[in-house]
Amino acid sequence: MNDPSNVKDIVEDGLGSIGKIKILRALAEEKKLLTVYKLHKKTHLKREDIKRNLSELIRIDWVIEQKISNSLYSLNRENKYMQRLLLFFYEIGYIDNI
Repeated sequence: MNDPSNVKDIVEDGLGSIGKIKILRALAEEKKLLTVYKLHKKTHLKREDIKRNLSELIRIDWVIEQKISNSLYSLNRENKYMQRLLLFFYEIGYIDNI
């Protein structure tokens, strides 16, 4: 069973800012890996804010970072919280597909 205080921390860390929500939406809408540059173009957030938010989302395992020539990012669609959050975003019309 999950530690309830840990679950609260994960959700609060994951959804703690509009920037994180915009990043999650941008990653959800793309089936391919995205760079910080592409996330900047899609979200209009400052690169420093994107990097900070990504590091927090990676820490809670909602986002995966892959280092090829650049760092590339994608949602961790295997994470149970991310699966439920994507379903919620889809059901309320925040994203068009899962």
